[in-house]
Amino acid sequence: MRVTEHTPDKLVVVNRPRLAFGIAMGLGILALAGALYAAVVQGEGATKDNLFGIILGPLFVGGSLLLYRETTTTLDRCANLVDWQQRGLLVRKAHRARLDQVRDVVIGRPVSDQSGGATCVSIILEDRALPLMYGFSALYRDPAVRDAIREFIAPGGA
Repeated sequence: MRVTEHTPDKLVVVNRPRLAFGIAMGLGILALAGALYAAVVQGEGATKDNLFGIILGPLFVGGSLLLYRETTTTLDRCANLVDWQQRGLLVRKAHRARLDQVRDVVIGRPVSDQSGGATCVSIILEDRALPLMYGFSALYRDPAVRDAIREFIAPGGA
């Protein structure tokens, strides 16, 4: 997640988790290819390990395709709008709110103690929260993004 545009009148935050989902998809392809190679070319047949790769490989690839989502959040001072969009293979979500409905920008953490440094920035509105990404991140850019949004929505901010 990063700020892609920051002017006095507009702030755009984009999250495109291509690397994480690309790694998951690549691991799925490797698991499937390795299992098929061992089963067919090397003649091992349907061993427990090969079946594991043949089943889990496509699950990783399919899951990566189905769960991938890009999130774009635009704060536009001239239009007095917050425009939030999330797009994926099967998902198209959009919300709009007035800038004066923004109550805060927070960094959330998963409930688990084993989550390490995973966080997610959310814009808190009067009636809902808009997460700036699908899931959580551990890239430690969240405080900078939160501060940029807070500065932008502050009276006289930019």
